[in-house]
Amino acid sequence: MPNKVVVTGFGPFGSHQTNPSAEVAKALTKYPLDDCEVVAHEMRVVYSEVKDTVPKLWVDHDPDLVIHIGVHSEHQCVKIEKQAFADGYCRFDVDGCVPHDNKCVGNLDQTLKSSIDVEGVVEMTKKELKGEMEELCIQSSDDPGRYLCGFSYYLSLSNDNTKALFIHIPPVNEKITVELLTRVVATIILTVFKHF
Repeated sequence: MPNKVVVTGFGPFGSHQTNPSAEVAKALTKYPLDDCEVVAHEMRVVYSEVKDTVPKLWVDHDPDLVIHIGVHSEHQCVKIEKQAFADGYCRFDVDGCVPHDNKCVGNLDQTLKSSIDVEGVVEMTKKELKGEMEELCIQSSDDPGRYLCGFSYYLSLSNDNTKALFIHIPPVNEKITVELLTRVVATIILTVFKHF
């Protein structure tokens, strides 16, 4: 039976009228991932909807791995996030709202960490893609931010921190394409199943 992978991306926000995170998530459903069934879901950049959607994805699909993808402003760098935070979500979403008390989920630890070896995933992914990634760096990160990226990641980590990762991708350009970013995320997914 194939591994079931739920991959989420976000809809438009700010200057990202077409959000590459959603494009990569969608592209992964057609990418040849050995022994993996990919379910893609685009989430609006709205706290209340993400708070409803993420737990539902876990229940509906019983995934072996959940990958959330978001875009960040740092060009030419893919970041795999190690952790997410419970509160500090005071930036307005696209509907002009913030979560109650600026918190994600009450009565949980301030910081939740993925139990997946993120540093190991980074190193193994670099080895797999050696020679192909001249335009792009891949690294770990301790701060997914206090916006919908960190918010969605915290929700998944609170559900099962052994099966959740968040990947920040850079904006696309002539060299950093959706196709390239899809290959990187696909390699990360295969690396998790093969080595971790």
